[in-house]
Amino acid sequence: MMLYEVLLIVFALCLSIHTYTDLKEQLLYDEVSTLLMVTGVIYAYYFSNMWDAVQGAMASVVIMLVIYWISRGGMGFGDVKLAFVLGVWLGLEQSLLCLLLAFIFGGVVGVSLLLTGIKSRKDAIPFGPYLCVSGWVSLLCGKELLALYWSLWF
Repeated sequence: MMLYEVLLIVFALCLSIHTYTDLKEQLLYDEVSTLLMVTGVIYAYYFSNMWDAVQGAMASVVIMLVIYWISRGGMGFGDVKLAFVLGVWLGLEQSLLCLLLAFIFGGVVGVSLLLTGIKSRKDAIPFGPYLCVSGWVSLLCGKELLALYWSLWF
């Protein structure tokens, strides 16, 4: 198996673990994020662009830190760390796409849960699963989605 495939499998497994633990325990484990970070740096070094990875990580963490501080604990710090790591994997443009998709997916599901009465305004809704799904979509289809988006405007 080639390095690229191994890294993608690790990426998918780590995102699956994060999704499961966030839904079950509302926790995103640092050990899983650390593994994602290490493999993300390897991925960026061999298959992407290290500078783009740094820009993606910085943009993602700044956006998520602002939201973390504004929400005063409404969003967990694990989500901030996960967004940082996804930024390493995805680079600047795709990490911004990932955040946009996560907020759209999370918003649609969150509003649906509230409207159906499954959750109340006081219930926590984990954000990690939306980051994970959006990270996977952005890694696999991000360039195509961005090209489609820009083609609509120009």
